[in-house]
Amino acid sequence: MDRFGPSAPSLDELKQIQSEVRQSQSLKHLRQYFGRVQELRRIHSGNFDVQLAVAEAQEEIIQRARDLERSQGAAHAEERIISDGSFGGPIPSDQTSEELPEHATPHPDSKNWRRATLLALALTAIICIVFFYLIQTARRINLPPTPEAAPMAKTAESPKAPVQNMKVAEAPVSTAPTVRLYTDLIPGTVSIDDGDPQDLKDGELVLDHLEPGRHSIKVAGRSGTAAFSFDVSENTAPQAVAPLTATNAVAVGISAQDGNGHLLTSLPQADISLDGKPLGPAGPDGLAIGALGKSDHELEVAQGSDRQRFILTYTPAPVLTVYLKSVLNLGTVTLMTKQDGVSIFIQDKLYRRKTEHGQIRIPLKVGTYVIHVHKDGFTDPPPQQVEVKKSEETELTFNLEPAARLASLDVRGAVPGTAVYVDKEQVATAGADGHASAVSVNLGDHSIELRLEGSAPKKFQREFQAGNTVSLGAPETALQKIAVESKVPEQPAAAPVPAESSSAVAAKPVELPGEQVRRGGGFVHYSEPKTAGRYSFQAHSRIGGFLKHDKLQWYAGYENSDNYILFTVDGKHASVRVVRSGKAEEINRIPFSASSGEWVQVDLSVKPDAISTKIKTPQSGWHDLGTVASGGRDFTQDKVGFYLPGNDEVAVANFRFANH
Repeated sequence: MDRFGPSAPSLDELKQIQSEVRQSQSLKHLRQYFGRVQELRRIHSGNFDVQLAVAEAQEEIIQRARDLERSQGAAHAEERIISDGSFGGPIPSDQTSEELPEHATPHPDSKNWRRATLLALALTAIICIVFFYLIQTARRINLPPTPEAAPMAKTAESPKAPVQNMKVAEAPVSTAPTVRLYTDLIPGTVSIDDGDPQDLKDGELVLDHLEPGRHSIKVAGRSGTAAFSFDVSENTAPQAVAPLTATNAVAVGISAQDGNGHLLTSLPQADISLDGKPLGPAGPDGLAIGALGKSDHELEVAQGSDRQRFILTYTPAPVLTVYLKSVLNLGTVTLMTKQDGVSIFIQDKLYRRKTEHGQIRIPLKVGTYVIHVHKDGFTDPPPQQVEVKKSEETELTFNLEPAARLASLDVRGAVPGTAVYVDKEQVATAGADGHASAVSVNLGDHSIELRLEGSAPKKFQREFQAGNTVSLGAPETALQKIAVESKVPEQPAAAPVPAESSSAVAAKPVELPGEQVRRGGGFVHYSEPKTAGRYSFQAHSRIGGFLKHDKLQWYAGYENSDNYILFTVDGKHASVRVVRSGKAEEINRIPFSASSGEWVQVDLSVKPDAISTKIKTPQSGWHDLGTVASGGRDFTQDKVGFYLPGNDEVAVANFRFANH
């Protein structure tokens, strides 16, 4: 079925042509038939039934030409017919067909189309193979050969699509025997193997280039001291040597390798728990811990009412982790970011250190803090609030995602309420100060449009570049006012009723109360105003057929089937097409959500020189579809109605017309 009119006459004409072709004895007549078939093919380019009938008729003509060639000795009859495809004169049929208002383009020859399709598929396959080979070559050249290196996800870049969900390789870690020391005894100093004391940098110390043998570490802070020794062997975790000594502090050491560990503590007979599960007391020789795996764990060391909590983080290296905690009113926050060089802000104040190896431990006084993080090139995750408890370690995890490559739009000096559209999608509305902005515009060339009820819209074409802001200001944001009629109060959805055809009385109000359902009929006229006025009605549509979607269509300014204005609501968008001399042009399309079977309120204003329309649903406000100028024609002398192709149905309620 045609999009803008019935096709039954064309199907009948094609059947008549086939019948007459079988009786034809003239190649000249066959050329005329062939030309007419090609004309119908162009007119109904989007109609499956007509295209199928055209193919059958065309094959019938060619076969008849071959038969005449054999019987009359005419050379290359088929080639002459195809090369001379124009309609050379009237054919033995008086049937006519309406021209499709849009996309009326001839179809390419089927053989050439198949060749082009196969060639395109072959070229696509070759390009994909070459592209895959180049990617694999680049990965071998640029990625380090360590098994721990995280892969870099491939992300497509285009002017229309911002980069999202890109995974960045995490910071590499050492796999050599390592000692990690974490303490809140700061400011303080550390001495290794009885060497000169050195400042303890923010309570952390990592040693991963250790000589085999026994080593010692001493830590001195304002509130306490601690000392311990450990043995280092190649390819094994350093082992703490009992006893661990601490003054005004608690010392806990854990040697871990291949998912198993051994714990020592300065607290005699302390009860040990891992992830909330008791493991038993740690004696003078410590306590064996198994099933550590490759995940982080919460460790608790308790003696009487004193409980110390620690976060044991996983590392693939054989490691000795030592915690030295003051028994004063302090706690520790462990920040996990999986990125190095992340800036930390505590109570909106920049912390002096950044993350290393994707994490950082920060000793803080007991209390509640708000912490947020930042790294250039990444989107800032939301701030988090943390409660720091005495002698406890609390973990915070921040997920940093790569920032999408976007640009911004800034509009100033606009009339309050002006809607800002980018590529026909509304992105902002001007506030009372005339300012509107959009911060997530994809890169590339985009159409910007300013719309305001009662004013003519204005469009701009601008290029958006990564990180840049496109600005619009006065006077280019000023919109020219147009005459706007007063609004008709919204009509409640009651029962629909359409008239059978044009039956309105000129210059008199029309009201068709109640509800009626119409099915099919192509162009169904409801009214012919004959004077300037405003239509108001509610409607919804159902479309028959397999895999089709509901579509509500009404028209105004209908002079004939080649000249009218068509309004369409398809559930996601509302559009306006102007059909002139059988050619359709879409002049506006806006987002408009309407579920299947939902009533749509229509406010249609008809003047001699212009038609304007607004629509809404019971859940939404009014949406302006704009104004169509007549171009010299008197719209009040044309018809208004509904377009119902095939078995489509429309229900109409409260159809009213009132004079301006």
